Amino acid sequence: MIKIDIEKLLFSKSFLELKYRTKSSQAIKKINEKYNSWNLDFLKVDENKDVKKILEFIKDKKDKFENIVVLGVWWSALWTRALMQTLKWKYYNELSRKKRWNNPKLYILDNVDPKEIDDLIQILDLKETLFIVISKSGWTIETMSIFTFFKEKIKKLNLKLEKHFVIIAWENSDFKKKSLEKWYNVFDIPEWIWWRFSAFTNVWLLPLAFIWIDIEQIVEWVKNIKKTLLSDNIFENPALLTAIIQYHTYFELNKNITVFFPYAWNLFFLWEWYKQMMWESLWKWWIWVTTTSAIWTTDQHSQLQLYYDWPNDKLITFLEVEDLWINYRIDKSQKISFKDLLDNSKYWTEESISSYNKINYTIKIDKINEKTIWELIIMLEVQTAILWEFYWFNAFDQPWVEIWKNITKEKLIEKFGEFKF
Repeated sequence: MIKIDIEKLLFSKSFLELKYRTKSSQAIKKINEKYNSWNLDFLKVDENKDVKKILEFIKDKKDKFENIVVLGVWWSALWTRALMQTLKWKYYNELSRKKRWNNPKLYILDNVDPKEIDDLIQILDLKETLFIVISKSGWTIETMSIFTFFKEKIKKLNLKLEKHFVIIAWENSDFKKKSLEKWYNVFDIPEWIWWRFSAFTNVWLLPLAFIWIDIEQIVEWVKNIKKTLLSDNIFENPALLTAIIQYHTYFELNKNITVFFPYAWNLFFLWEWYKQMMWESLWKWWIWVTTTSAIWTTDQHSQLQLYYDWPNDKLITFLEVEDLWINYRIDKSQKISFKDLLDNSKYWTEESISSYNKINYTIKIDKINEKTIWELIIMLEVQTAILWEFYWFNAFDQPWVEIWKNITKEKLIEKFGEFKF
């Protein structure tokens, strides 16, 4: 369950409701129109037809491999890393097979850094490794080069490529067709969903299902929260309320830096995903929004100096988990626990920041599990779509990213000639 605590926001919910009543109604009306006309398709991903296919594939492959390696760049890898760290915690791969409930280890390679590639090779037995290759078109240079590299490694061991590679690709792409011709297992990426809004697609459903994350339940959970997220009532819709808070702070108060503070280490990469989504979605034309993130209490020892002092140009968003499930007392002779330290640190940081007129609010989730994390993710996606309507810009394109890709490809061809994967 998601709660939005705006006690320290420095302006009230009723003020926001009154000031933005018309704008909110117009925005939500357009959101609903786009949803009903299939122009907001990331909200329809609960209709994924591949869940049973994924589970059958997992059942067949899970016991045959010790390692699953995701080969993908940026969003294709960031999703899996964020959800793995959030739901399976920090040291999942260090657990014994028994403690992993007989599930394989999961690694993510999203870079062409040769040292990182070598580090992974040192710990993998390739005979016991399945690679998940994620690329929309098969022309992502980083992903395809790593794919080619490991294909050569598998061939040298006289192993069958189709048994050690599975492909996730655009449903109508040549990459998918060529992969099927080579008898690879292939799962689709819907072409109508923008990459950074592909949370509930096969991009991360497949790798996460390997580590025993319940993907079947997402259909019901997403269906249950969609009605709330499509409502124009800011007292009920957390996506709308937080979008209004952001818009008011950026547009009316000229505070164009957003700081995210998760009060749990394993939520850090989830916040990294959100930060990247905002970068690509909101940094357009004259909307100069910069996002940053920190881990508390670690970064209280350094970054607080920046946030307390001037200029007062930041919106601070805390993310708090009310029940961390596990808690340890520091000493048997004392009552204080580590959760007490964490909660008090957050409380007094929030209090002191507020006393210096720093605008902040808290997103609270009751606990960390599939349900709350799914709801949080889709809430943040809808929040971004609402900001699109507030600002009248396209949150789903990425013109400068595409320019960089094209320039890189041209220069590589110019220097090394045509290359094929």
